[in-house]
Amino acid sequence: MTRLITYSLRNGGRDSHDYYQSVAAFADSWFAVATGDLENIFLGFRQYRLSHHQPDRTDAEYAFELLALGVLLHEHADEISCLPNSVARLLDFLVRAQEHYPPCEDHIKRWRGQIAAWAREVESQAENRDDVDSLIKWLRANGDTTQADRFAQWQCYFHEIGFASTRHITARCIAIASDFIASSEIALGKYTPQVPVFLAKVAPKYRGRYDAELVSRTRAEYHLGMLGTEILNRAYRQRFLSTKQKIVIVPPCMRAQPEDKCKSIPTPYGAKCQACTLSCRVHQITKLGEKRGFDVYIIHDELRVFGSGAGDSRLGVVGVSCALTNWSGGWDADDAHIAAQGVLLDYVGCTYHWDDEGFATDTNLKKLQEVVGINEQ
Repeated sequence: MTRLITYSLRNGGRDSHDYYQSVAAFADSWFAVATGDLENIFLGFRQYRLSHHQPDRTDAEYAFELLALGVLLHEHADEISCLPNSVARLLDFLVRAQEHYPPCEDHIKRWRGQIAAWAREVESQAENRDDVDSLIKWLRANGDTTQADRFAQWQCYFHEIGFASTRHITARCIAIASDFIASSEIALGKYTPQVPVFLAKVAPKYRGRYDAELVSRTRAEYHLGMLGTEILNRAYRQRFLSTKQKIVIVPPCMRAQPEDKCKSIPTPYGAKCQACTLSCRVHQITKLGEKRGFDVYIIHDELRVFGSGAGDSRLGVVGVSCALTNWSGGWDADDAHIAAQGVLLDYVGCTYHWDDEGFATDTNLKKLQEVVGINEQ
């Protein structure tokens, strides 16, 4: 059976070196244009944050946040406007319950999936609501809490400047998103040709699952994630390099062995490789870390296990994950005051979301070494 892999940074080649050159060039060209288009907006937001004694961010971060806002509104306008407030509140409650009651996680995920599927099929009139407020509720209902929290910061500013100004800004964001969708398909589309096929043939089978929304993300959202990781890596770079302790976190799907055969042992930070399979990429990265002075852990839930290290300026984290989630992990780390960098999986293949049988995923080892900063310190 031919597997449908939504994206591949290798584009049919042996490695993803070409991708990293492409995305860097695209980030340069996109930001040069976005600065002129969005500068007045993020300058107003910057002044608002500084006047409220909130930490500043770079121009590129603000511009990307506005782009992400626009892309999500552009791609999911109908879903956002038609989600009843009562259902959004219920799904948000279940997401929080899932975090607080891990033993009930599987049951709660099933409830979330079934309720979300029912809500999508019920005839619902689009409501005349605040676009950003509705987006935030929709994100929380889907479990995208980090994104919702980041846009909630903008919403506080929007409340201060008024409805008319906010509608003007969101319209600008959607227009910028439309331009981005066209330009990113030219620059990055060769890495995502299978996304439309996956959406047509495979994604509908996820109806009733909690992750149905994740696997139904559009091609533009993959490109958004690729750009986001590049932009955030640049923004967080110097802070990351100044840290004394480096940690690389990798997803379970990178293991050569299935979970029941992998010999990794649990630690407070995550599972630690025990070298059961020499060809395993996790083992190879772990051995590299032993030589170069960084630790490697296998974890499911990104930075949650590093809660005790939040705010520790000595800790730098490199997160390896897929194009759809990596950039959001960067925001997660920033909110936790952890200096972070991201490296994308070259392709997806986990049993949790993308393939019933699953297959080992991989990442660009050369890029990982570069991001860890082995030659820069």
